[in-house]
Amino acid sequence: MLDSRNRDSVKRQLIEALGSQSVLWAKADLLPYSKDTYRASFEDENKYMPDFVVLPETTAHVQSVVRIASEHRVPMIPKGGGSNRTGMLVPITGGIVIDTIRMNRVLEVDVANLHVTVQPGITLKELDEHLAAHNLWLTQEQGSYKVATIGGAISTSGFSRRHQKYGTIADRVMSLEVVLANGSVLRTGQKVLYTSTGYRLHQLFIGAEGTLGVITEATLRVEPLPEARDVVLGFFKDFWAANDAAQKVMASGVMFTGGEAYEGHNIQALGAPEGMKGLFYVMLDGIKGEVEADAVFIERMMRESGGTIAEHETAVAFLSGYTIQWCGARALTGFEDVLTSYVPMERIREFYDTLWNDIAPRYGIEPLPGEKYSLDVGRYRMSGGRYRLPKGEDAWQRYQGVLREIAELTTSLGGSIQGCHGVGIEHRDNLDLEFSQVALETMRMIKSTFDPDNLMNPGKKIPDRR
Repeated sequence: MLDSRNRDSVKRQLIEALGSQSVLWAKADLLPYSKDTYRASFEDENKYMPDFVVLPETTAHVQSVVRIASEHRVPMIPKGGGSNRTGMLVPITGGIVIDTIRMNRVLEVDVANLHVTVQPGITLKELDEHLAAHNLWLTQEQGSYKVATIGGAISTSGFSRRHQKYGTIADRVMSLEVVLANGSVLRTGQKVLYTSTGYRLHQLFIGAEGTLGVITEATLRVEPLPEARDVVLGFFKDFWAANDAAQKVMASGVMFTGGEAYEGHNIQALGAPEGMKGLFYVMLDGIKGEVEADAVFIERMMRESGGTIAEHETAVAFLSGYTIQWCGARALTGFEDVLTSYVPMERIREFYDTLWNDIAPRYGIEPLPGEKYSLDVGRYRMSGGRYRLPKGEDAWQRYQGVLREIAELTTSLGGSIQGCHGVGIEHRDNLDLEFSQVALETMRMIKSTFDPDNLMNPGKKIPDRR
């Protein structure tokens, strides 16, 4: 935290640069910025407070803030929609939170070249609503779709459940404008759909969690809105039977949009036969004839894999309701946590068996009903599960222990600790399991090149050298 003399100087300069209506300093105004949706220990809840919050509207505003912060060696934390789950917005060193929510303008829609340029504070939902007038969409449908901003989605490398056909936000980014730690403005490249010149500088900022600079503009590839959409829903004996069907669909080459296989809770309410616990849905979009043919093909594959096909009206209603949950309730947190690991398909049964039969009983965690097994079906194949946090004495220490053991299990099977949600504080100290010391030192070198004074979201993403 700043001492009173420096605090007064920084406050005066920030107000001169942005105006008093764009600078917050009263404790009541700062409290909402003390954390994101990260599950902190009881004694750490609201323990860390920023010194200031600023609400810039332009790149020039961000430049001014960064230069003031750099002059006084004040840490900076760029902020988007605030739905992050891993603590990357917790101001553990105080400093200035740069809330980009007022930077929400669409700067250009290039229909002929299929791209859009926006400020970072526009939400995914707002951007899609704007693009719909041009018969376009971004295709990035992540769990926090209604509140996540473009800058936040890029900074966390957000996952999209439509990844099979369109990829994720990482595949959408063409070029970025970034204010670096010294106040200079970097444009990572031209607004072109593809290039083989130069380094792919924009990729450095995807998933960087604000540790390398502040994204102030993004140029993103967009797609024409599909003529038709549909969904096929199948019921199976259990998750493993649903997963077998999913593997066959993925191997068939049929171009679906995305899907999920999981062990549901009370899926008989959807018309599943008694005794069935597995569910597998596949989303489709494209031209009408293509969608109709693909639906027939996938239904046949599900039946051949032992599945029962849901009524079409039931499948459509299910997807609509599930979308509300997936893009709403999943952004909320309670006394639970979610794992979003990538595990090679041939090791997925070993992963879940070890998790639920060995690790979970030792740490006193249990899966939420219907969220014990899941697989996002498509090119990235992320495994998931949701579990209640440990209770009782030493609950926080046991929670940290289970995070470490899940990370050890995942990486020992050749996987990645986080398929989405990022690193933040929660997973920072487990990255040594996934990356070699050479890789971690390379990350530190990149960080020190862009941010030599360690002012950009310090203490996040990369573990200390200890």
